[in-house]
Amino acid sequence: MISGEIIVVLKTARKTIEEFGMLNKGDKVGVAVSGGPDSVALLHVLVEIGGDYELDLSILHLNHGIRGEESDKDEAFVGELARSMGAPLTAKSVSIPDILEKKKGSLEDVSREERYRFFEDVRRSEGLDKIALGHNLDDQAETVIMKFLRGSGLEGLRGMLPVRDGIYIRPLINIAKSDIVSFMKDEGYEFVEDGSNKTNLYLRNRIRNILIPALRDDYNPNLVDNVGRMSHILRIEDDFMRETVDEILCDWGISRDENETRIGIKKLTSLHEALRQRIIKELLEDKTSSKKGIGYRHVRAVMDLAEGENVSGVLSLPLHVTVSREYDTIIVCRREDVRHSSGLKSRGRNVFEEETTKGFSCQVKIPSRITVPDAAMSFRFEFVESDEIDFSLGNAVFIDYDKIVPPIYIRNVREGDRIQSFGMEGTKKLSDIFIDKKIPKRTREHIPLVADEKSVLWIPQIALSQRVKITDMTEKVVKAEII
Repeated sequence: MISGEIIVVLKTARKTIEEFGMLNKGDKVGVAVSGGPDSVALLHVLVEIGGDYELDLSILHLNHGIRGEESDKDEAFVGELARSMGAPLTAKSVSIPDILEKKKGSLEDVSREERYRFFEDVRRSEGLDKIALGHNLDDQAETVIMKFLRGSGLEGLRGMLPVRDGIYIRPLINIAKSDIVSFMKDEGYEFVEDGSNKTNLYLRNRIRNILIPALRDDYNPNLVDNVGRMSHILRIEDDFMRETVDEILCDWGISRDENETRIGIKKLTSLHEALRQRIIKELLEDKTSSKKGIGYRHVRAVMDLAEGENVSGVLSLPLHVTVSREYDTIIVCRREDVRHSSGLKSRGRNVFEEETTKGFSCQVKIPSRITVPDAAMSFRFEFVESDEIDFSLGNAVFIDYDKIVPPIYIRNVREGDRIQSFGMEGTKKLSDIFIDKKIPKRTREHIPLVADEKSVLWIPQIALSQRVKITDMTEKVVKAEII
């Protein structure tokens, strides 16, 4: 006799697959199997349903190397499962702890990155059409609550998508964890338990083990179902917002693939605030490499710039995004493009990840090699002998060290900055020099200047101060070079 749990799991999974068009006949599907109850249940469900779609199934397993021998035992279990089912297996081992020593990020984020990198590599090499993931309804509730605690908008509260990028599918996304476990036990399917799920070291585990049980017991026994229903509603509304934004940008003739996007402020402010925020957020994300990392404070800063009384201004946002206002226009661009438009050459690029709207300043020690925050340039400073001076070098200048008023800084332009260029009797404002060189106003604060306590010494590739000129009396020479 078939149990109720088996009927629920198979019926719900089949309905989810059909509703979201997850599978096509003859698809090659890689099933991500960790060895836990969800992923093993997913494998058995797809074997059961797969005959209808004539699926070509294979098993994918990534050993994260986080739990030592326990991780190795999981890999061995999945290997035996693949052999018993006669399914092809692609397995790989990595050491997330070793990766974390070299790379910034949380354990969860880095593990996820490595997991999806593995999936993508296998998908390309094996020609897979789909990759099936074992996330369930409880996982969805945990994700939505986590996003809620972090203050996410629609894009976060919609939760995990049933189908992502037309490749990653989640057939169990509408099935409760308890039903999956009952299904596994009733069918006598073996699985392994991940001991780390019981620890409350990570936020997701605390939500799973502490917060959700408390909310379910004290406030709403149907919490998981209700959160899942809410994520479904918000997913539909989020899809509508996406489509509306796409239509608006198309009507405005804006291509989202361009390095620079210009928007008329009147057009932007004529829209409902929800659409304004969403357009700004998506345009900012378009300019990032990861298409994520833009938050409410970044969107709010751009809105304030657009709606404020000042007709000019620049925001230097994280992830190498710059937003500027020029009268009635908002300009969004990748930071590299802002710098390049200044006419300065950029070599040895090594841009800092986090930048601020307050500018930058870095004290220089000699000798040293410095990568400048907020400017895609690297500099080298060193003492040289007089016979090493070569004024023909385009990316280097030579400075009389004894004429410097230390310390030396690399910084961006400040109000009132002046320089006495070679051959000049007096000084000239940097703003006038930038105008003469036709450097756009929005790019000027990204130009790195070499200065001391008295004044600007060098505007790279534009001007060197007469004050530190090399003469026959020079005894100590500093070579400053863009590398």
